[in-house]
Amino acid sequence: MHRPFDLYTEDYDLWFTTRGREVYRYELRAICGELLKGRVLEVGVGTGRFAGPLGVRFGLDPSLRSLKLARERVDYVVAGRGEALPFKDGSFSVVLLIVTVCFLDDVKATIGEIKRVLRPGGELITGYVPADTRTGREYIRKGREGHRFYAHARFWRTEELESLLRDHGFRKVGFRSVVKTTGGYAIVPWESEDTVFSVLRVKKV
Repeated sequence: MHRPFDLYTEDYDLWFTTRGREVYRYELRAICGELLKGRVLEVGVGTGRFAGPLGVRFGLDPSLRSLKLARERVDYVVAGRGEALPFKDGSFSVVLLIVTVCFLDDVKATIGEIKRVLRPGGELITGYVPADTRTGREYIRKGREGHRFYAHARFWRTEELESLLRDHGFRKVGFRSVVKTTGGYAIVPWESEDTVFSVLRVKKV
């Protein structure tokens, strides 16, 4: 599902430097704390707002308008879908799936493709807004009311994602979340009602 990102590309990209600026900084830090070195691909690279600062050199996305911006931030980007990755088996050490898991047309097919392009022992890092948190429930409500992005999203509980990834031959090796506090945000190794973003790291077994 990439149509809303084609229609509202600039609005989406602007969020990272305006209303979402502070939480975005913490999201990057949470991902960076789990990110390993090696050949890294981001599936659903969007406009490159995560891949660029994290030093990820490869990105894939179905939105051509988003990729125009991503090319300014990421070395190598390609148009494509997670359900059919245009890469050879075992091409990457790490694959990032940041927020994208909420917008996939076929999650199981995408996870299967990610496992295929990962090297033995390679890792998948997924960033998402958990469904059973205050923020998740608010986004779900907005989606039901027709929000231009959230109406197309499927929000997951962490337990659901962990189960799905186990079924596809992955083992959990790391977790952290960004929580909203009275003074702003913090990164913690657990999930709570105040979590606004979670990062789950799993290893191919």
